[in-house]
Amino acid sequence: MTYELQFSTNFRRVFRKKEQQMKDAVSDCIRKLAANPHHPGLNTHKMKGTRDEVWEAYVDKGNRVTFHYEGDRIVLRNNCNHDILYRNP
Repeated sequence: MTYELQFSTNFRRVFRKKEQQMKDAVSDCIRKLAANPHHPGLNTHKMKGTRDEVWEAYVDKGNRVTFHYEGDRIVLRNNCNHDILYRNP
């Protein structure tokens, strides 16, 4: 099952500011996420300490993509450094 993706305004804003190499890495993460949200390379898991049910997936060692589910759709919320995410998932 391939999930439909929806990009939040915040996700788009943060993504636009990234260097091309990081954009490529985030795009690869998103492709894997759409095809299989629990792809082993993404290390997908629920974030702790958030009010909503927010998930995170690894882009690389220090960067993450956060998202939540709305039915058969994945809503991408943020894409940034792991430490920053806990301030704004």
